Parts: sequence; C-alpha cells; structure tokens
Amino acid sequence: MAANQNTCSETDSMKAFYASLESSKTTPLSHGFYVPTEKTKKAINILKELLSKKFPLLLHPGRSIVLKDTLKYLLNLPQNEGFCMTTKSELQKLLQCFEQWSVEYHNADGLSTTAKTELSNASEVMNDLESNVKEFHEMDKEEMCLSNKLVCLQERKRKLEEQIEIINIEIAKSTKEKDKVGKRKTELYQTGKELKSKRDDLMINVPRLKAEQVLANKTRDNIEAEWFKLQKQFIPLVARVASSSLPPQASHA
Repeated sequence: MAANQNTCSETDSMKAFYASLESSKTTPLSHGFYVPTEKTKKAINILKELLSKKFPLLLHPGRSIVLKDTLKYLLNLPQNEGFCMTTKSELQKLLQCFEQWSVEYHNADGLSTTAKTELSNASEVMNDLESNVKEFHEMDKEEMCLSNKLVCLQERKRKLEEQIEIINIEIAKSTKEKDKVGKRKTELYQTGKELKSKRDDLMINVPRLKAEQVLANKTRDNIEAEWFKLQKQFIPLVARVASSSLPPQASHA
C-alpha cells in the first residue's frame, strides 16, 4: 500500500499520539503547567472515541469531518492551551495520514467495487459460456438424432415411392384391362341386343317352323318307308331280269 511506504502506519501514529499526550502532562509551559479547557478535553475525548473505531467507519462523512475538525482544533490551540511540539507533530502526522488514507481507501474501495463488478461479470460470462457449451452439445446430439431420423424417413420414403411406382404400374395395367373389359362388355351388350332382337323375331316363327319340321320328318320317314317297299318289290324282279338276259352256258363232256 502506498500509504505504508510514504507515512507511518495507523497503529504507530496512534501509539505515538498517546505517548505524546502522556508526556505533555509533565511538560511545563511558559506560564506554568498545561491545564486543558473543557472544550479541549471534549475534543480529546472525541478524538479518543473516533480513534477507537475501525478505519472504514471513520470514512462516514459526519465522522470524517468531526475527526478532521477535531485534529485541526487541537493543532490550532493557543500556546498557553496547546500541546508540546512533539504532540503537535504527531497530531499533524495523524491528520496527514487520515487525509491521505481516506483518499487511498476511497480509491481502493472504488477499485474493489469495480473489480467485484468485473469479476461478477466474468463469472456471469463464464456461466453463460458453460451453459452455451452445454446447450451446444445438447443441440449437437439432438441434431445427430434428427439427422438419423431423417435418414430413416428418407429410406422409408424411397421404399414407399418404389411401392407407389409399382402400384401406379399396376393401376395403369388394371385401368387398361378394365377399359378393355369395359369395351368388350359394351360389344357383348350390343351383340346381346342384336341376338335378342333376332331371337324375338325367330320366336314368332317357332310354332310354324316346328310344325314344318314335324311335317318334313314325317315326309322323309314316309319316303324312306315307301322306298324300302319298292326295294323289296324290285330287287327280285331285277334279279330275274338279269339272269334271263345272260347267254346259256356250254355243257362239259
């Protein structure tokens, strides 16, 4: 600390101050022994009380002003009420130390606050960075999982597309066959209507045709019967005629 290098320590100053006070009790003045006034006694008591406090408490604006005013009051006492030169020298040193250390403590407190703030910011940044790294790794894992899932989905899509392509071919084939069957069905329908019309026309003539068929069969049967009779009649006759027309045969001796 700069104050330790340039001035005495607070403890040494206090000890020296009180030592000077003790010695001043036995140091005679030009007009007899030193007898402090009530105001001076009060100032000394105030100084004692303030010096018993920790240094940061003395930096309170009210205490700081009281301490400085008290020291300045004691330093500026008239010669017949004042302290010896040694005591005044110690009081002066104490005032200088307090003023210097007040500035240095204030600066150090500012630096400490700034450092604390920066350290807090650094800690916050480190925590944010740690959270960032953790979240990055989580996102990296999630991205990998999603990538694998996408690969599986793409493979499923490819297989489905192949199946769809096969199905489309089957659909086209079935559609073509359906059209063909439909066309044949229409043709059959048209032919059926024509056949029905012909059948209806023929059904009108069925009784006549059946009667003609029966008559024709009878006629054919009759002709075949009559022919059979003629065969019986003429075959012997033809045989006799044939035999009579043959030349006589020579006899053999």
